[in-house]
Amino acid sequence: MAMLLYPDKSIRYLYEVGVHGGIRRAAEALDVDPAAISRQLSQLARDMQLPLLERRGRNVVLTEAGKLLAEDYAQTHQRRSHLERRLRDLRHKRGGSIRMRVGQGMVDEVVKYVLRPFSQSYPEVFIDILSGDMQTTVSLITRGEVDMAVGFGPLGPPGVKCHSYLRGPICAIVHRDHPIGLYQQVDVSDLAEYPLIGMDKDFGIQSYMNVMFNQEGLVFTPAYSCNLFSSAIALSQAGMGIAFMTTKVVEDALASRNLIAVPINHRIARESQCHLLRSADHRFTPAAQHLWQLLCQFFEGSSHDA
Repeated sequence: MAMLLYPDKSIRYLYEVGVHGGIRRAAEALDVDPAAISRQLSQLARDMQLPLLERRGRNVVLTEAGKLLAEDYAQTHQRRSHLERRLRDLRHKRGGSIRMRVGQGMVDEVVKYVLRPFSQSYPEVFIDILSGDMQTTVSLITRGEVDMAVGFGPLGPPGVKCHSYLRGPICAIVHRDHPIGLYQQVDVSDLAEYPLIGMDKDFGIQSYMNVMFNQEGLVFTPAYSCNLFSSAIALSQAGMGIAFMTTKVVEDALASRNLIAVPINHRIARESQCHLLRSADHRFTPAAQHLWQLLCQFFEGSSHDA
């Protein structure tokens, strides 16, 4: 089979398997059935007449042929992303463009304290702002589809340049009349006695909560699950459960909605971090470099206040 006829989707699956170290983890990152990835990679190997994957212990790794295909995909995809960015600049007649991912709970801060002053210095730059989970963010940065990202989670991810900053304690967010509202700080075991408000699995805050509950021998079992912080705040304000956020996310609501933030008495809660991410190989434009510096300066300053 000629190289041009190899399906791009199959080679992308191969690349993601190499990045994530296994078919199942790649499937989770792509939100695809693992069986579909396995079938397409098996067909690709038959067409190539070469093995593309091999098992090493519990992990699946790429063979030499698989690495060649994956590297070619990454390089081609990066060139295409660069071309699309240039075309987008021309389409919008702007002085360049920047694509960034920002965790939902930090959008307000980034817009107010970073993007606003940035736009005064670079008013013609087109900025594309996205949100999403950390795993997908890292994959997009690696492929050159995103210039930089602001994420929140337990650990800085491998494979990208990462600056980490303290975010402030994770708190139980409750209505003023809730029993937890009388606490100076609350243990995880006490939280388990009340209805809990969880966030979607893509949220870094939920990863933190799951880890803390697991360390205490408990399972985080929410009465409600949300994909918007505003929904969790509304439920908490109605007295229907306990939400979990840092005070930086909810500080405006605390003053106006009769809510109280009670710090969780756990090391992980006290040491929560946010991360600034970028590719180690991607060279920034002057505008992107300025935006990156503004992000670093803002989160460095806010970490001292945490």
